[in-house]
Amino acid sequence: MGEPRTNHCTFLSSYGGVYRCQDPLYFMGFCRFHHAAYEAGEIDALGHISDILDDQKRRLEINFHGLVIPDELKPSFS
Repeated sequence: MGEPRTNHCTFLSSYGGVYRCQDPLYFMGFCRFHHAAYEAGEIDALGHISDILDDQKRRLEINFHGLVIPDELKPSFS
């Protein structure tokens, strides 16, 4: 039957493994932000963050972008 269609980004955060980015679809199942991360080689086509991306601030930005969770649970990016 396949995976149900959605109108939002399919990036699955590693934060609890149940949160998906809620930004609108742009291309290849990603929103504009996550598609740009894909194009930059920061994530793969399945949305896994690259092991060679060692910038922890950027990893957090990618992982938490578009999530609908309480602000107090989101990390600081400063």
